[in-house]
Amino acid sequence: MLRTVEYAKKYNGAFPVWMGPTDAFLMTVNPSTVKYVLSGTDPKDEFSYALMRPWIGDGLLLSGGKKWDRNRRLMTPAFHQDILKNYVKIFYDSSKILIEKWRETTEPVETFHHISLLTLDSMMKCLFGYNSDCQNESTRHPYIQGVYDVSELIVKRITNPFHHNPFIYKFTENGKKFYKACEVIHEHSSKIISDRKQLLRTEEKGSRNTDFLDILINSRDEDGNGMSDTEIQDEVDTFMFEGHDSTASTLSWCLYNLAKHPEYQERCREEVKEKWGNKDEITWEDINKLEYTLMCVKESMRMFAPVPNISRCTEKDILLPDGRLIPAGVRMGVSIYALQRNPDVWKDPEIYDPSRFSSENKVSALQFMAFSMGPRNCIGMQFALTQIKVIIPMIVRNFHLDLDPERPAEPESMLILRSKNGLYLKATPI
Repeated sequence: MLRTVEYAKKYNGAFPVWMGPTDAFLMTVNPSTVKYVLSGTDPKDEFSYALMRPWIGDGLLLSGGKKWDRNRRLMTPAFHQDILKNYVKIFYDSSKILIEKWRETTEPVETFHHISLLTLDSMMKCLFGYNSDCQNESTRHPYIQGVYDVSELIVKRITNPFHHNPFIYKFTENGKKFYKACEVIHEHSSKIISDRKQLLRTEEKGSRNTDFLDILINSRDEDGNGMSDTEIQDEVDTFMFEGHDSTASTLSWCLYNLAKHPEYQERCREEVKEKWGNKDEITWEDINKLEYTLMCVKESMRMFAPVPNISRCTEKDILLPDGRLIPAGVRMGVSIYALQRNPDVWKDPEIYDPSRFSSENKVSALQFMAFSMGPRNCIGMQFALTQIKVIIPMIVRNFHLDLDPERPAEPESMLILRSKNGLYLKATPI
């Protein structure tokens, strides 16, 4: 990943990145090229994403063509503001569980682990209306354990080229565990979908808040056709992957940056005190008052892009303004991590400076791409930001954060941005 940043400085256009002796991407960090690569609906390249297909199937992340276009339109209402407002209390209640856990320890906490359980807990409530209690690690529902295992096993598989071959992988210990976990996940989600359909046929309208699954089941296209159970399951599994792991990365690196820069951390804390006071319940209006905190979040996402690299496989020729041609069938990579650290895009890109995102500074979609851009950008962007705008203020409201000098973070790209040696912070109750 750091090598990509160096190549970006040396070759400010595009350069090949080899993944073994025969597989290569044409990687670009040049905004003018990226604009044309991401402006279409070309499907994701499957080199890395294929490792997840046994889990997430043919959901929005991996599908293409008419199916992707139809299901994207059917899912869009699930992320409407009126739906997201109902999730604020869920995020608030889940964050309180984490806060109580952190109050009980005096040791540095491995932030990514705890935050990942928090986002998984929230996702279960928002997707299914199910209280998993997964932050209580003494017990764990089989579905939660399955999601947790699959997420970890995918990371391990990426680092072992021999395991990329599905025939070899299925005979390994990790492969057997991976496919068994996928089976558990699919059995559980299939039953939840079946039970929810039965509930929707019998329950009184308005008896509870509408959740993600309700919308997928009830959605209809222009011909009056809804999603099949398999399509619903694939989209649920896709959103579970994208929604809990990438958001956990965003939250963890943001907390890391606030711990590294106590002056910005204190300013966020003062803003929360001023805007929230001593309120015990937080509303949609409350979280959208925190302008400076959001600036800190976005600057963290600029420096530590939660999804460092994305890829496309071009379906047709792309003619660039300078006359160069990207032929159909080319595997294109976009290093969001390197682009957002490109000195031609940002002045002093290695400096953490939240003021870049102040209202006075206009940031273009080609400068800040943490949620990608174009038609295939992240459909769950507002869902993620809503969760982040609850959790970060809740943590800085309750703790003073410091880095652990014994275990410095080492960013590493594993589909999402992690730290090689964990991400440890000292959380001192206020």
